[in-house]
Amino acid sequence: MKTDFKKLLSEKEYIENVETINPFQFEFLFNMRNGYTIPLEITFSPLFPSQLPFVFINKRQHIIPKIPHVMNNGLICFLEREGVIWNNIPESTLDFVFERVEKVLIADSPKIEYHREFSYYFGSLQGIHYVFSVFTPSDYPMEISVLTLKNRPLAFLTENNESKQVLSRVLNININSRKFDKAFFIPLDLTYNGSVPERDRFWSNTDIIKLVKEHTTSDTISKIKDFAINKNNYYYLLSIPLLTGEKTIIGLWYKKINPSISKKVVPIIDESVADCFEIIPLFIFREDDSSLVERGGGVKKNINTLLIGCGSVGSDLLFLLARSGIKNFTILDNDSLNIENSYRHFLGMNKSILFKPKVELLKEEFESRYPNVEIKTLDKDALSVIDKREINLNDYDLIIVAIGDPNVERKLNEFIVKSSTPAIFTWVEAYGIGGHALMVNNRGKGCYECLIDDELNMLSAFAGKSDVPFIKSINGCATSFTPYGSIDSMETALLASRLVLRYLNNEINGNPLISWRGSSKAFEKSGYQTSERYRQPLDILMQDTYEYINSSCKICSIHPQEALSNA
Repeated sequence: MKTDFKKLLSEKEYIENVETINPFQFEFLFNMRNGYTIPLEITFSPLFPSQLPFVFINKRQHIIPKIPHVMNNGLICFLEREGVIWNNIPESTLDFVFERVEKVLIADSPKIEYHREFSYYFGSLQGIHYVFSVFTPSDYPMEISVLTLKNRPLAFLTENNESKQVLSRVLNININSRKFDKAFFIPLDLTYNGSVPERDRFWSNTDIIKLVKEHTTSDTISKIKDFAINKNNYYYLLSIPLLTGEKTIIGLWYKKINPSISKKVVPIIDESVADCFEIIPLFIFREDDSSLVERGGGVKKNINTLLIGCGSVGSDLLFLLARSGIKNFTILDNDSLNIENSYRHFLGMNKSILFKPKVELLKEEFESRYPNVEIKTLDKDALSVIDKREINLNDYDLIIVAIGDPNVERKLNEFIVKSSTPAIFTWVEAYGIGGHALMVNNRGKGCYECLIDDELNMLSAFAGKSDVPFIKSINGCATSFTPYGSIDSMETALLASRLVLRYLNNEINGNPLISWRGSSKAFEKSGYQTSERYRQPLDILMQDTYEYINSSCKICSIHPQEALSNA
């Protein structure tokens, strides 16, 4: 049933003089409880009340007031919609909307509300330029660089190869031959409690000098003075603490308009040359680690991770960890991506026809998707590389093993326990009946070897004992494989990635085993039986368990230093 929007509006006692602009857009007078009447416009969605309308101040009949949450075009931001449930009855929904609109219009908003919308207002300034930044702000003033194009700033960065490499990937251009100018980063030391620049009301040269001098220490001012140059263009990046407790990053571009100035100056704090420069505000699109990780809710620690195994579970795990903010990986696998496994591999079918090593394909894909990720590759056999000491396990902060071969994993476990580096083993079981993740070498006993009893049974297994391998074959031995789907590998990777994040957040005691359980229907239909552990309650399986630990394990019962001396 279609809603008669004009009738809906006209029936409200706080609305009068409703005029139709089009079937979904109307203008009217809104009578507020403080006795003030303001002309508004409303635009409904055809899906109202599931989707809320847009409400504007009618700027043809009323000036746009300078109050928080009212945009330059008159749009009233009356609701942060995420997580809010409203009534699905049109009449009630409209009351809900105008209660929120009225709160915005009559609120005695403190200055903090302006600061909450600082980025929006600053971005509304006339003549503003938009610039990228891959520079990660710190608490200390420092000289940085700015990439310029045709004498205009394009991106701020740190003067090092890593920062340039990230910027090249972000902009998808080769910047090695591009022009770089000097810039200076200034973190204000004291909270700014002044007005927020917007539209045609930008700070003057004098305002900015006052801002910097009154909100920085004498030590910071001294460092700013050291950045005295004689240029036509000066670039500054400012970190400003706001009343909200947050910090905002803005840029300032000083263009010399008095060519007679031919000495080294610092225009951002020198009143004697204030009128010799035009100041252009720079809106900063942040692509630095701290900003991206904060928005994505990821890892802030800079760790060096070794991933052994880049198959279905390993590739999904790499994807999850890269998105979680982990930047530095060494990936180790000596296999190529085959088309028969492409459906359950992160890279998919189009990459499998290239017949290239998995590690090479993953490096290309991930460094393209995530410019701040650095991946080193080893297209070699894991046991050989470690045995020949081509890599040192102690050079890594965390090792992740995702190869699904218990015989190889037992030997890797032995190598790892002799090192000082914690590790996580993860694997998925046949037919997707479940998956596991095991912490190893994280202080105390408990390792992969503990999972294997004297009869070579895997204590963690959901599959019952069987004399027949849990594999399928389409055209003989050459095409045999362990059956499970992409969702099963993703579920296992998710389980392991959560264990990784818990470890990095110091939320793990010792060396727990955790598991997820899937359906056993296809497994049992193929003639196999599940284990007793499979039938444990799901909440128990997903909790950290230490029951598997063998106190007399020949690997982890020896102190790592003793094991090292006996190697």
